[in-house]
Amino acid sequence: MGNDEGCDKQKRVVFVTVGTTCFDALVRAVDSNIVKQALFAKGYTHLLIQMGRGSYLPTKVLSPL
Repeated sequence: MGNDEGCDKQKRVVFVTVGTTCFDALVRAVDSNIVKQALFAKGYTHLLIQMGRGSYLPTKVLSPL
């Protein structure tokens, strides 16, 4: 892990995990634009959702929030 001199952005991750239980409502809520915007406003840069079962497929964001 190196020191990124000149970089004033730090990676801040929100990690949501629901295991193998179906929590579509929670996954859908944290995947919404309003929640992502609120997290970004609080300084978070990435959202990671770990899920097993469920019928809702979160959007795939390849770039930071």
